[in-house]
Amino acid sequence: MGASVGIIILMLGVATVLSFSATSTINDQMRIMTIFNTPLEKAIIQMNGLQKIQNLTVENSVLFYESKDVKNFEVVKNQFYVNSALMTDQIEEARNIIISSGKTLPPEYAKSSVNSLSQKMDSLDGLEIAYLNTAERFFKSTSSNGTTNIAAIANELRLEEKLSESQQKDILAELQNSDKSIESTAHANKEKLLTLEVILIVSVGIISLTSSHLVNQINKDLILEVVKKTKSLQKANEKLRRLNNLKDEFISEASHELISPLNPIYGFVELAKCGDIDKEEALTGIAKQAHQIEEVANKMLDIGKIDRNRLQLSFEKFDLNELLFDIVQASRLELVKGVKIQTRLEGIIEVEADRTRIGQVVRNMINNSLKFTSCGTILVASSNDGTHAEVRIKDTGAGIHPAMFPNLFNKFSTMSNNKHNPNGNGLGLHLSKGIIDAHNGRIGAFNNPDGGATFFFSLPKTCQKAGVIQNSLTT
Repeated sequence: MGASVGIIILMLGVATVLSFSATSTINDQMRIMTIFNTPLEKAIIQMNGLQKIQNLTVENSVLFYESKDVKNFEVVKNQFYVNSALMTDQIEEARNIIISSGKTLPPEYAKSSVNSLSQKMDSLDGLEIAYLNTAERFFKSTSSNGTTNIAAIANELRLEEKLSESQQKDILAELQNSDKSIESTAHANKEKLLTLEVILIVSVGIISLTSSHLVNQINKDLILEVVKKTKSLQKANEKLRRLNNLKDEFISEASHELISPLNPIYGFVELAKCGDIDKEEALTGIAKQAHQIEEVANKMLDIGKIDRNRLQLSFEKFDLNELLFDIVQASRLELVKGVKIQTRLEGIIEVEADRTRIGQVVRNMINNSLKFTSCGTILVASSNDGTHAEVRIKDTGAGIHPAMFPNLFNKFSTMSNNKHNPNGNGLGLHLSKGIIDAHNGRIGAFNNPDGGATFFFSLPKTCQKAGVIQNSLTT
């Protein structure tokens, strides 16, 4: 009960402080409008009226000059100078408002709006001085017998009039926007204050009503927490069982993939001993199988690093099409009869990525197409939409069995119904997905309408340098 009373007192204190702060802010905003915005708006509006009168006197001067009405010309000339003096006084008055207000307004407002308006007022003053100088040239030219182009000077005056009027409108628009912003902020502060007061009142009422049931509620919460933790522990145990099953499956599959190439090695050794093949042929076959073991082992090491978030990436800028061309050229050396590789590469596509790892992805995809394409064409294509680069590898092979799509990029998943497919170990696509995910890219595959399959991946042209691959293992 004592804790509840303390909370109520604390909340009332907070409400009082926030109310005082909000009221002070609203008062400052109203003071800005009273001593600064409103008087300055009035001064600018008066300037705009004087500017229009000046414009009219200039136009009348041109008409009277052209009609040789000397009497009326002198009248409007004198009116112009009178209005110019009033305009100068009005600019000075507006400048004094800005200077005096800058000393009394809140610093954050004086630093932004006051300084901005002061600069614009200086610019307006400069435009008015230039306008008066041009008008002086105009009137002097009308009283001389020279060949000065009066019309050109009049056009110059009209242009300067528009510049001055535009500057006045700019200042007035800034003041009006400031008024709207201040009014909106003040209204928002009032609403916040009202909302806060309502929330505090309701909170105090709730605390007062529920304080007597606090102990019982704590007991209920403890019971719920125990139940929640028990369920969480059960889920954790179930996840551990699944992970343990995955571990056993991984060890079984890995053992098979590493042992499978050993039988051909023993076969080559026995054939060489019996003299059925020569030593050179036996060594070539053994080397090929050893390379296969090394490849599987390296993929397993990389996948292990992916699953532990430990695979380091080295980002650099390079031409993606140059990398694709080099890999395709090397792959052509391994083509079987009846299969060809074509390319469709768009100019230079510069990306920022791990060149070695992206090359590994491309080789995995091309090798995958080669394994399942007995005859036909493999097309390697690239495209660039300005922010992302995409690579597509299309083949005319057997395609992907529909049941394989959900697990296509999982470990030891192959495109064959045979669990231990001699054409692949199911590691390459899983590794490729981990590499592309680390580049914030996208990878996928689909069957072509005319047969075969297409594998693709896309990369941001400028990658975020994450440094390590995030775990892409799904359980």
